[in-house]
Amino acid sequence: MAERPEYTDSQRPHHREHHLRAPSGELTHEQKLSRQRTHINALTVVLLAVLAMLAYAAAFDLDHWAEWIVFGGICFAALGFVVAVQSR
Repeated sequence: MAERPEYTDSQRPHHREHHLRAPSGELTHEQKLSRQRTHINALTVVLLAVLAMLAYAAAFDLDHWAEWIVFGGICFAALGFVVAVQSR
């Protein structure tokens, strides 16, 4: 039973190359900014999705004015975050 050459070749690395993402230290400044924008956009989408789920739950569960005030504060803070990170 012969071993496969990729496991016996001493010159070949034994791990797969990392082709999808380069370490941040190897990127140019423009590439780092692009990656940061992508991460900020992803976090913004997640925040808006959570806010939408919270609004859906609030429409059926909140029955006191104080709960609506707290919900409004949460929405105001979340939208302020979105405006702040998107206007950079």
